[in-house]
Amino acid sequence: MTKLRIFAFPILIGILMLVLAACGGDDDDDVSTARDTSTGSGAATASTGYSFKFQYACINRTLDPCELLAAPGSMLDRIRERTNGQVDIQISSFPELGLAGPDTLRLVADGTLGMAEIYSGYIGGDLPIVDIANLWGLIPDTETNWKTIEAVSGPIHAIIEEQSNGIVLAESYYGNNYYYIGKRIETKADLKGLKIRSHSTVLGDLISGMGADAQFVAFSEVYTALERGILDAAVTCAPCGAGLRWFEVADYLVGPIISLAVTYITINKDRWDEIPADLQAIMREEAQRYQDENRRLVVDVWDPKGIEDNVAGGMEYVEFTPELKAALKQASIDVVVPNWVNRNGGPDSAAVKMFNDLVAPIIGVSIDANGKAVVN
Repeated sequence: MTKLRIFAFPILIGILMLVLAACGGDDDDDVSTARDTSTGSGAATASTGYSFKFQYACINRTLDPCELLAAPGSMLDRIRERTNGQVDIQISSFPELGLAGPDTLRLVADGTLGMAEIYSGYIGGDLPIVDIANLWGLIPDTETNWKTIEAVSGPIHAIIEEQSNGIVLAESYYGNNYYYIGKRIETKADLKGLKIRSHSTVLGDLISGMGADAQFVAFSEVYTALERGILDAAVTCAPCGAGLRWFEVADYLVGPIISLAVTYITINKDRWDEIPADLQAIMREEAQRYQDENRRLVVDVWDPKGIEDNVAGGMEYVEFTPELKAALKQASIDVVVPNWVNRNGGPDSAAVKMFNDLVAPIIGVSIDANGKAVVN
């Protein structure tokens, strides 16, 4: 009788396991199916019971990439849904947090910011190599600009990750830039002596190379500076300025300067390492999905809409004259490139080698042994 009891117990356990399996037990196949991303719908994950909360600091809530992130059903919502609320990312912005763009590398590195938008233009003064894909005035057209961005994406991600103690989840893109200005400009001489807002070191070099006075002014403060005459003009993307109603304080929208700006959605690595691998995978998938959608929208939708909104607000849109286009490229060759080379440590620097290896074959301009730009 004792022997029968000994054998009966494991038999009963086996029967119970079979019943559970028939009712949909949580085996490997079930986990794989639950994590299917084809619909983006919420589903069970292998990891449960976690709570990771982030405040993502984007440059400004009015900007299209920030609005896309915050839109219902976009990246942040999908991450929250697919992780069953275990990863919750809320939008904030530089003005709300009192941030200066150049500080973002350090603030992510020391953990003050768990997650932030790092703009190459803001950090280019301290880390000039990141401007490699967008030396203002050199890029002839948007298609070429995309190629330069793609060519250096891997190396630049690695550099930002090292400098920020972070992980780059995705890129955001901002459209080509325009002068918001109070008068029509057709030649280089028309810009001489004007005080013009810049938002990056290389843009400042281009403005100076055109004979104007480049001034760095925080994006949120430009409207007042234009209104009060502290600035004569400002440069930004068309929808960026329209979002803050710069059309009320400038009469002409002139451009475009081919200059797709890249920013990097970066998360502190120590925080990232706390997240289970399956939740990390969801975050990466949704970040890439966001990046693809941003890229689709930025040139074909956002830029034309920005021009339309500015014109509707009372501005006149004026395309660059051939003379002004030529002057911009020459200013880039004479000023932007040599200054960038110097900031990176000279013509023997890793930045110049990367440029000549990856960017020069695309744009037809290389940097010689003296640090000068040479049209090939």
